[in-house]
Amino acid sequence: MPKTMLISYVEKNSYIHKLNPLTKLTALLCVIAMVFVFPGFVYNLILFALIFPFAFIAKVNFGVFRPIRYLFIIFVLIFAIQGLFYPFAEGPFINLAFGFKLWMNGLNYAMIVSSRLIVMMVYGFLFVLTTHPSDLVSSLRKINLPFSLGYIIIATMQLIPRIQLQIGTIIEAQKSRGLRTEGNIIERFSAYLPLLGPLFLGSIQQAVERSTALEARAFSAKGE
Repeated sequence: MPKTMLISYVEKNSYIHKLNPLTKLTALLCVIAMVFVFPGFVYNLILFALIFPFAFIAKVNFGVFRPIRYLFIIFVLIFAIQGLFYPFAEGPFINLAFGFKLWMNGLNYAMIVSSRLIVMMVYGFLFVLTTHPSDLVSSLRKINLPFSLGYIIIATMQLIPRIQLQIGTIIEAQKSRGLRTEGNIIERFSAYLPLLGPLFLGSIQQAVERSTALEARAFSAKGE
């Protein structure tokens, strides 16, 4: 199995690890709300900067945040779409070929959207790294939330490491068949693009298998 730095719970003796899981969940939800309540790139930049002292206190290896770089292509698409087709386009713009215009307020909005995604991801990673799923479910049960909600949260927290392992397995299998993943951005993107098919199909298969297993165990069945 390929070596990879999984984004999953890592046991550490830190102040953040010892916090009540509900406290950390509430803080995460507050951060998510803040990136939408406070408009502007500067606010998101401040929230992003705050992740570093929190990660340091939690004794987290900063290497776990590297998967964010794989969103580069998504950010490029966001900037291209919003810059060219922003529905509220007005003000300064740059004339491009074939009559297209690159709107500055569209690029500004793209920057805000991209920064929101990054902030939510890094704080989500920190939450997963410092919160044991079983502790979180136990805390949710103490406030009488349904067990099904706890299962959904656990499944969501396990989703990222599962996808990481699956991606690593697919890449290693394709490398053994001669796949080249080196080169510039375009060459690497062209190499990784065909891997989306196996990843998508594998994720669907895992979802079906998990659903079948839950049905076999009468999960959420009502009755005495």
